[in-house]
Amino acid sequence: MSFTYASHNTLVFGSDAMASLEGLLRKHHATSVLLVSSGDYVEALGIRAAVAQAAQAVGATLFTNDEVVPNPRIDLVRELIGQARDRNVDLVLAAGGASAFDTAKAVGVGVPYAGDVWDFFEGSATPSVTLPVGVIATIAGSGSEVSDCAVLQQGNDKRALETRLIIPRFAIVDPQYSRTAPYRYQAAAAADLAVGFLEPYFTAKPHIESADRLLEAGFKAALLAGRRYAADQEDERNRTELHWLSATMYNHCFLATGSENDWTTHRIEHAIGGQFDVIHGEGISAILPSIVRYLAPRDARRYAQLAVRVFGEDPFDASPLELAYAFAYHIEDFFQALGLPTSLDELGVQQEAIEPLADELSAGGTQTVGNYLPLQREDVVRILTMACHKKSVA
Repeated sequence: MSFTYASHNTLVFGSDAMASLEGLLRKHHATSVLLVSSGDYVEALGIRAAVAQAAQAVGATLFTNDEVVPNPRIDLVRELIGQARDRNVDLVLAAGGASAFDTAKAVGVGVPYAGDVWDFFEGSATPSVTLPVGVIATIAGSGSEVSDCAVLQQGNDKRALETRLIIPRFAIVDPQYSRTAPYRYQAAAAADLAVGFLEPYFTAKPHIESADRLLEAGFKAALLAGRRYAADQEDERNRTELHWLSATMYNHCFLATGSENDWTTHRIEHAIGGQFDVIHGEGISAILPSIVRYLAPRDARRYAQLAVRVFGEDPFDASPLELAYAFAYHIEDFFQALGLPTSLDELGVQQEAIEPLADELSAGGTQTVGNYLPLQREDVVRILTMACHKKSVA
């Protein structure tokens, strides 16, 4: 284990978290603030009024845009960059979830850059400076409030920018704000949250026992909180758990520092999301069980370990492969308990889309997908074919 860990992110968590906003704006010397969001929840929850009050208190001008959509688009980012430059914006705020946060992160690096911000996402340029970005969470699960990642789409091309530069300078997390989150989106975010603990668990480097135990505990807690949310969306204590797990899960993968994370599931889902505009967590739930079932015969040990340590399967009554299949059963059961799809046909993805998706993911068969058990193009085809057909775990 050799690494350096540092973060400039300030996390303000709890029922009075918004009271810190004025001080945070002062700290970052804000004089012109852009607030991005989607829908009317910012008004209904009183967030817009609170932001306006804090901006006024520090003498800052406030501009707002509520046009962010799921699977956020680069077109809006480009538009906002132009407006931010015209209005001398020196701090970007986002209220919502990952879509709003990713939009704000992209605007932050785009304003001081002379070229097109998409350069950063396609890898032809690397950002070196950003406007300060702050976020206000209204849904729990993505971890984007503390992450070094932003995901955007240009047409059907969905790409990620990863750099510690774009970690938000501050995150305000008040669990009361997620009380109006639509069930479908929060359920999908809960699935994304749970799987966020799995991607670093499958590491291409030798595993670290302490990291294993921390990730297993986080994964188990996310499963429990997700099921509790499905049973009672009004339970603020449980939503508080979801918010804290969200901030814990993707604090630059702090729980798995020193490992080489897999991200196979996310990479495949990003391609599906780019082509079919599906909700990220629903794309994950539709493909992960098939990924596990396909890869288990290749190397069942890590899946088997999760089946034993998280789901209580008996290691003496089953082989590692049988335990791996049991793990696939349990994770599929969790997704179905949340009411999420567990096959691609439920998302409208048909067999004829598989070959083009495999070509995109593998760059025409010249690249592999993932780090733990790298997938060739034909592996992707077989996994997606398996995922096209619904299975019941009842």
